[in-house]
Amino acid sequence: MVDEKKGPKKGDEAVEELLKIKKKVSKQDGQIDDKNGICMGKDNVDKVSNKVNLNLEKETEESIGEKIKIDYEKEIEQYKEEIELLRKELEHYKKVEEEYLDKLKRIHADYDNYRKRALKEQIDTIARANKDLIEKMLPIIDSFEQALIIGQDLKGSEDEFLKGVKMIYQKLMEVLEKEGVTVIDPKGKEFNPHECEAVATESVDDVEEGIITEVLRKGYKVNDFLIRPAIVKVCKK
Repeated sequence: MVDEKKGPKKGDEAVEELLKIKKKVSKQDGQIDDKNGICMGKDNVDKVSNKVNLNLEKETEESIGEKIKIDYEKEIEQYKEEIELLRKELEHYKKVEEEYLDKLKRIHADYDNYRKRALKEQIDTIARANKDLIEKMLPIIDSFEQALIIGQDLKGSEDEFLKGVKMIYQKLMEVLEKEGVTVIDPKGKEFNPHECEAVATESVDDVEEGIITEVLRKGYKVNDFLIRPAIVKVCKK
């Protein structure tokens, strides 16, 4: 095959040359080529033929090697394109993974906040219910305390009936304490407007100003909920 731009290939030229030489030589040794005036014996023809065949084999090997090289380079380029495509896909799925992980973290945080809020609301609801119940019991506790004071003045601390009333009162206070009830009895302490209510003032020697001198009615709170402030007298100079 002849390339119009580059001319005939080397392998084709060798084949054509070999055919020309064989045409010039007859079956008998020593025939003279009329055109060139050269005596071409069969042995010489074989030598030339072998040389041409070697050149053909060499050129064929080079051609095959070049083709393998080209195919190898094409295959490498194809692999590179596939690797680049896989790299892009990997980056895409990494972004998708990060988005899902971020959503999962937000959902987990929202659920955790909801759980904490629901638990706090539940605790607050129970505390408010206890507060309402204990607030209703406070007048009964006040009556118990007044009865104990009056009974002690009338019958003395050794009276058996009075001892029984004291035991009932102590049991009641133990139950309330287990439910988180705290008694506010701030006599001798500094006045705290968050827990106490001052209804009177008095000047007392050896007592600093702002100190509570007398508790007229005890206060109560459940955990952090103030049920009733203490009614007190405060020293004022």
